[in-house]
Amino acid sequence: MKKILTLISVGLIVVAAAFAQSASSGFIESSDSYADTSTQTIQIEDKYGDLHPKAKSLKIELEYTPLTGEVRLYYTCLAAGYDQGEAMNTAMAVYEDFAADNKYKHYSYKGKDKTKYFKNESGMRMATYSSYVIFTR
Repeated sequence: MKKILTLISVGLIVVAAAFAQSASSGFIESSDSYADTSTQTIQIEDKYGDLHPKAKSLKIELEYTPLTGEVRLYYTCLAAGYDQGEAMNTAMAVYEDFAADNKYKHYSYKGKDKTKYFKNESGMRMATYSSYVIFTR
């Protein structure tokens, strides 16, 4: 009787191991089809001149991840003409246009806005305002 129970339990373990292995191999095959999580860099043309009259040498750039709806905005200009209020107003206008173009309804800030100062390759002092939001449909 003990031998029969031992043989049955060993048989069940072998069958369970066979199913576990085939299930894991199926999982590995499907893991190659990950969703695209790449980030797109979008240069924004400056059509917001009335929102930032002081800023000179302005560059607005978005880093957009379509899968999650994350957008990071970088507003870079000469430090002498930088005004944080103008940068914030421009960022909000860019977000509204971006939402309309990509059929998003809402966005929420996911981090504090930051300002950093640096010198570019020609030695001019620049300021970069960065903002991080997530869009929802």
